Amino acid sequence: MPIELSPLPCEPGAFAPHLAPETVARHREAQQAGLDALNALLGAGADTDPAEAPPALADLARQARGALAARAAQAWAEEFHWAALRPADGAPREPRGPLADAIAQVFGDHRRLAERFADAATRLPGPGWLWLVRRTDGRLAVLATPRSTTPLTGTDTPLLACCLWPHALPADAADARDQHLAAFWALVDWKVVAARLP
Repeated sequence: MPIELSPLPCEPGAFAPHLAPETVARHREAQQAGLDALNALLGAGADTDPAEAPPALADLARQARGALAARAAQAWAEEFHWAALRPADGAPREPRGPLADAIAQVFGDHRRLAERFADAATRLPGPGWLWLVRRTDGRLAVLATPRSTTPLTGTDTPLLACCLWPHALPADAADARDQHLAAFWALVDWKVVAARLP
């Protein structure tokens, strides 16, 4: 069975005004194109047994090699990214509990965490990802990974991902990355991130 695009956590227009509907649409089109390419590599098509469960993206990204691993990692990262976003509904947008404590221990607060993301973004020369991860010693860290590289093949536990591929950024904006990061932080669902904390 082909791997299918997971639904967004809300209607695409609900991310406005932080993410414009056309930006969401462009991002989702690129995500679907990536899944189509992945399914082609897997040989999953119309003649595939519909009762057969598709492979788990995380497992595929860890175990495959070459183009298949890269496509699976990118598809997994896209789903991981969208799952931790929700509309800006006026509710408090700050981490709480153990997650807030872990952020405070390393960064001071979530605003300084956002600054670390921005710093990491400036050092990423091309497309890729920004991550909040938990190290094996329990401390949090920020990573910037190029292209489809993810923390899945290492020892870090990913908690939050921000896509910095061109299809995720506002079109024709001189400060597209800055705009995108501001929108991202306005939409992070900290409850989802906290649930990922081991």
